[in-house]
Order: sequence, then structure tokens, then C-alpha cells
Amino acid sequence: MYRRGAGFTLIELMIAVVIIGILGAFVYPLYGDYVKRAYRSQIVVLLTTQAQNLERFYTKNAIYSGVQDLSSGNQYYDITIDLADHAFLLTATPKAGSAMAGDPCGSFMLAHTGLATITQAAPGLTLHQCWGR
Repeated sequence: MYRRGAGFTLIELMIAVVIIGILGAFVYPLYGDYVKRAYRSQIVVLLTTQAQNLERFYTKNAIYSGVQDLSSGNQYYDITIDLADHAFLLTATPKAGSAMAGDPCGSFMLAHTGLATITQAAPGLTLHQCWGR
């Protein structure tokens, strides 16, 4: 039968809106998880880079303390650096009010021995899931 006009009916439009809404309800939380994982990867790279800079300085000077030009973090994490003559500990803590505040992985720590840890991690999370190793 011949239909007048070639447009959509209101029912067809409502069905399309409902389908898009249902898909969006599933996709948006997953997108947020991927974004947070990318931010975690950024801080892991920054911590590793700083550890390499500290090791280079130690190789030349036989001491960690006195190193210059270390980053204090990025827009999502603050980095604190505890230096001793023959040891260091880098700690990245999520900034309050940033997208990573309340992140289930908590803070990231990297020691001079290469030991990588997380603090305040949610139950069931492993070091591998947070550090991406």
C-alpha cells in the first residue's frame, strides 16, 4: 500500500530513542572506566620516568638526595618524593576534586628497589589491574 510522506512515525522515533538510551546506559560507565585506566597509565609512566631519572643521578653521584627537576605530578595526581642517600620512595596520590578522586586503586608507590605497590585499593583489585603490568 502507498504511504503518504516518507517520514518517521512518532512510535518509530520513540523506539529509536529508547534503544539509544539503553545502549548509552551500558556504554557510558564503560567509557568512564577506560578514561580512568588511561589516567592511571599516565601516572605509572610518570613515576617510572622519575625513577629512571633518579637512577641516572645515582649512577653519576652515588647518592639520590640532591637530585633536581622532578615532577610534582599532573592534573590528576600529586607526587611526593621521599629521598634518602641510598633510597627513594615515589608516591602518587589522587588529587581531591579531580576525575581520579576516589579511584578504587588509591595511591601508587614506587621504591628504589623497583617494588611497585598500591594503597587503599578496593577489594578484589590486583596490582596488575591498577599498574597495568
